[in-house]
Amino acid sequence: MRDEILIYNDSGTGDIRPLRDSLREYFSPQGIKIDTVTADDIIKNDRLNGRVLAFFMPGGRATPYLEKLKVRGNQKIAEYVQSGGVYFGICAGAYYASRNVFFETDIKDAAVVQQCGLNLIDADAVGTLHRELGIAPYSQDFRSMAAAKVLWRADNERHIASYHGGPYFKPLPHSRIQVLAEYEFEGKTLPAVVMQKHGAGTAIVSGLHIEDTGQNLKRILNSLLIKEPDAYGIASALEEGEAARRALFCKMMAKIRQ
Repeated sequence: MRDEILIYNDSGTGDIRPLRDSLREYFSPQGIKIDTVTADDIIKNDRLNGRVLAFFMPGGRATPYLEKLKVRGNQKIAEYVQSGGVYFGICAGAYYASRNVFFETDIKDAAVVQQCGLNLIDADAVGTLHRELGIAPYSQDFRSMAAAKVLWRADNERHIASYHGGPYFKPLPHSRIQVLAEYEFEGKTLPAVVMQKHGAGTAIVSGLHIEDTGQNLKRILNSLLIKEPDAYGIASALEEGEAARRALFCKMMAKIRQ
């Protein structure tokens, strides 16, 4: 019985508390336990086993993920998915699962082009979307954040979600990915959430921080004594769209059970 969800928490991961809290709120009533896991847990302790319903690779930095997991860690993750598990990558976790990473290639000092070797998503992960969203290139502060518009393909319902440095997904030739949701810009869309089957399991990746709420962002801004109107504008937009963000989150969590 798969009655556990694991969140990667090791070198390179950002603040996992919003994700942990959102997962607990959704899955705890179903009797699913939420816990964290390190690279050593995966490689040495067989923590990705038949009890794990889903493994979440959160936002942060993909390069340190690779430095810790290396080939053996990636093999363990791929075997877990093949045997019926779900890999769920968010932002850096989405870059990490894709065939190729193209990050800020138009900015000399920030550019990253690499292959992480997990290869669960037959697509190039291309980011950031600073030009499309009219925000700054990636930084760790609010200047590269946005409240992004999102279209869920199955029902054409529009949602809103926090964006901070994530990719869109450019399918490779003969790709088997399914596009679940798209970023909506003026005059164009780009794949924002995709999934791909592997054996008995599934990989799902999102360029969006679907776990982040406007209320939580405001709390962070207040704690850091940040007063910039643009930052509070993003938080207010997310707060006003909370019902739509929550609906998007629930649609994506439902994919774990399918």
